[in-house]
Amino acid sequence: MKRLIVWIVLLAAAVVAAIYFLPGAGVAMLEFAGWRIETTAVGLVLMVLIVLIALQLLWRLIAGVVHLPARFSHRSAEQRRRAADEKLLRAWAERQRRQTELAQRYALAGVEDGSLPPMHFQVAIDALLDGLDPSRQGVAPRGRDETREEIGDLFETVGRRFPKFAEFLRLHIVQRLIALNEVEWAQAMVEPLIETHPRDEAILLIRAQLLELAGDFDALGRLLPTLRRIKDKRLTADELLRIERVVLLGRIEAASRVRDLDVLSRLWSEAGRNVVDNPGVTIAYAEALARGGAEAAAARVLEKRLGRSLEAQTLHAWAELRHEDPADARKRLLKLVPDDWSEPANAPDVGRARERAAFAYAMARLALAESDPSSAQLWVGRLGPLDQELRYLAVAARVHARLRDSSEAALLYERALTRAGLETSAAPQPVTPSAADNGR
Repeated sequence: MKRLIVWIVLLAAAVVAAIYFLPGAGVAMLEFAGWRIETTAVGLVLMVLIVLIALQLLWRLIAGVVHLPARFSHRSAEQRRRAADEKLLRAWAERQRRQTELAQRYALAGVEDGSLPPMHFQVAIDALLDGLDPSRQGVAPRGRDETREEIGDLFETVGRRFPKFAEFLRLHIVQRLIALNEVEWAQAMVEPLIETHPRDEAILLIRAQLLELAGDFDALGRLLPTLRRIKDKRLTADELLRIERVVLLGRIEAASRVRDLDVLSRLWSEAGRNVVDNPGVTIAYAEALARGGAEAAAARVLEKRLGRSLEAQTLHAWAELRHEDPADARKRLLKLVPDDWSEPANAPDVGRARERAAFAYAMARLALAESDPSSAQLWVGRLGPLDQELRYLAVAARVHARLRDSSEAALLYERALTRAGLETSAAPQPVTPSAADNGR
């Protein structure tokens, strides 16, 4: 249509120009098949232009007739493509409505005609994974093995038809599996990527995350030198330090299970100063030593930490060790705390209330170990609100049991059970203290 308008405009311009520039032009005569036409030069120009326009229209008409089947076919394909894209959008909507099976059906229905066929498979796989997510209320639960088999079939189809998209989809599935805590399945999915892209930083970070979730701390430790060379902004110095501590804690736990004190000592001596300079790591090491029977060594480790930083959690861990000589342990502890903390009647330091309570907890346990419940009761009075720590309720209950205050002990035991998330129909009866009670 646009071309026709252009030709008409050109024709009009040519006629006007011919009339203007050739007012006295000569006569032209054409003879064809017995027909004779006489006209002016301007008329001849006009006739030529009309013939050209007619030929153009005729050509377009013939071309339109010839391509008419293809036009109908293209229009039909466009309609199918539009319908497939609408089904994909409908699949997304059904996922939001927790209709996982319906979403899967809509996603796969238009896969052959859609604008983005691989996306149909991704939505279908996401719908299958939704069935394994317990946090998505209203989603019909599916069998794990059945889901894994269906996802495997769909992914195999994607790998065969869309190999370039398959790696992206594999990473997407791995991330979904990590969120669902399907660690073993995620490891199986990511292994081919590790083999084909051994230096890819994003894949290395995912592998480190999976090793941590799987508790494979030896493999994670072997990966640490590689992680230190990664320039990814997500792997900050703090995150790398956290991973190193996780590896050390995992190895400490493994050595503690077999009570291998030599391995524990070697792990502690070989770890970097910045790695072990953490209360959680120090406490874990001390508790591992205590489980191996080296409680005196555990006490020394915690006391060394308390000498540098007086922390409530470290005080709690020190108090819960079995001290062979409670009186000597008290002397050592008093050297580590401020002088005005030595008596339970002293006013608390407002700025160190939590640490002050932890110190009182330690002194109460030592008094119980020395069979001095009266002194222990004085220290229990400095604990502050007992409900702030389950251990405070427990030690207070034991103190009252040693003082034969059965009603108060039973009430404290019941509060302790409630805080621990346990329910009991009747509070436990306090036992008669024996000479073997050492405060634990």
